[in-house]
Amino acid sequence: MIDITETPNLVSFAGNPVIFEVCSSDYLVSLGSRAVFELVVSGIDTNVGHSFTLKFAGKTLVFKSAGITEFDGLLFEVAYYGWTYIDFAFSIYQCLLENYDIQKAFDVTIGPVGTSERKITLQAKEAGADYSVTLTNVGVYGVAQGTNTPGTDDVYRDYFGILCLIRDSYGNAIGEDIKPSDIMGGARFDISDYLKSKFASWELTRFEFPELTGNIRVHGWDYLLKYRVSFAETIAGKVKGLFSTGWKYCIAGGLNHELLTSLNENYKEYFDIEANKSRFLSWLPLTKYSRSGVTEKLFFLFQNNPDLVQYRLVVVVTFTDYTHKIINATPLASYTPYTVAEFKVGFDHLNLVNAQYGKTVQSWEVMLMDSNDEYLSERRIYINDTRVFDNEKVFFYRNSFSAYDTFRFLGKSELNLEYERSIGSTVKEEKYSFFNAPSKQFSAKETEICKANSGWISLEEKNCLRELLLSSEAYEQIGKELFQIVVKSAKITPFLKDGEYLYNLEIEYDRSYQNSFYSVHIPESSANPIVLPQPLTWDNIDVSFDDMEITFDQIEY
Repeated sequence: MIDITETPNLVSFAGNPVIFEVCSSDYLVSLGSRAVFELVVSGIDTNVGHSFTLKFAGKTLVFKSAGITEFDGLLFEVAYYGWTYIDFAFSIYQCLLENYDIQKAFDVTIGPVGTSERKITLQAKEAGADYSVTLTNVGVYGVAQGTNTPGTDDVYRDYFGILCLIRDSYGNAIGEDIKPSDIMGGARFDISDYLKSKFASWELTRFEFPELTGNIRVHGWDYLLKYRVSFAETIAGKVKGLFSTGWKYCIAGGLNHELLTSLNENYKEYFDIEANKSRFLSWLPLTKYSRSGVTEKLFFLFQNNPDLVQYRLVVVVTFTDYTHKIINATPLASYTPYTVAEFKVGFDHLNLVNAQYGKTVQSWEVMLMDSNDEYLSERRIYINDTRVFDNEKVFFYRNSFSAYDTFRFLGKSELNLEYERSIGSTVKEEKYSFFNAPSKQFSAKETEICKANSGWISLEEKNCLRELLLSSEAYEQIGKELFQIVVKSAKITPFLKDGEYLYNLEIEYDRSYQNSFYSVHIPESSANPIVLPQPLTWDNIDVSFDDMEITFDQIEY
């Protein structure tokens, strides 16, 4: 019968080990037994040098009578004047207690005094035929064999194994594995490779681009895979009935070794920690600089929602005059438990340039709240950066949660071009002309090698940018467009200022494509235009743009 003894958490990471442990009692045909041997002493031997031999587990031990034993382990005291079989049996018993091989393999006991004999019992500590005892070459008077029960080995079932089957919520197989059971009937399965392969088969973009109207997109198994694992016994290729676990979920990311080890040592899971349930899927600081033209996204994992509570995305806009405006960026809605939602929270997508006519946005704060204005998520603040930088570069990259983050590099940047050419020669037996030169260039490919500098950033920001260096999917955002890149190298320079270290990160990256032709392309800006209020005339409705009732002195001709 299959018994599942270890399972991963309800929500785990495909990039980390996802381990199931199962065992079965059917791997054995019969359980081995321990050997029991009795040595019966019914007399005494007064002669030095008489012996008997015990054989077991490849050992041959010859025990001899002697006047002086000196803790030899193979010598027992000869019987002296006045001894009885009781004393002589105890002498042999003491010798067996001092023998290393006997003590390692057997529990040795001496029985009570009988009317004419005394028994010494050797019971094997482990099951198995190896520990069966054979008594031979008995030359000691009064020593004989009593009851001798040989040990038996475990008899295992031939061609026995445990099958592991992983299926998605539609019943489609994700992976299958068969392992032989160990000596305890158990088997361990790490199914993370199967889950990663499933996520890798997703070829569509995992985020919305270009961004459409609306501030939310709910994702399916491209972020969170619902799966079930089943186990069965297999005997010589014949599979018995499946024993299934409950539904579990896997997110297409991972935690680093240090954090994962710490959680495991404390018997915790990342998404079981209450504070992590309210985190957006990002390691970036809660406060960051952004601006018009930069794509900003937040991803959130909705976990169990048994009461179907409704939530909305709330944006609190702060203007430079310290007034505020609250925007409900999404309507109230109940989200299906265990889904990942993508919220578009950039300056332009929220149309903050037109948040309130005549006012300039200083910052905007984003959070998820329910209908009772209770917080579901952490609060993230974006500071509107109106400064102009000559070398600004914006990078959009896939983070360790398999969600996406944005970071701006503000320092000096470089662009170098490298060319690969394919050149060959042709042999023509004709007169030279303007058009038949023997050397030909068949192709030329241009590679852009770029350098970008983060400018001076904090230790927290520097550590978070390790994700960009580790990311398998990174883009440079230019206007409304994304161009995929491959990060090649990085260099970090520290700088001490006012007792605090700042850091400068310089990366070198290539475009993930080569050009064989030249043309000029200027991507369109994503910034929204300022929408001016309509001028008021006598035939307007009787409410002005500032929601005040129109009077005659407000009329324009």
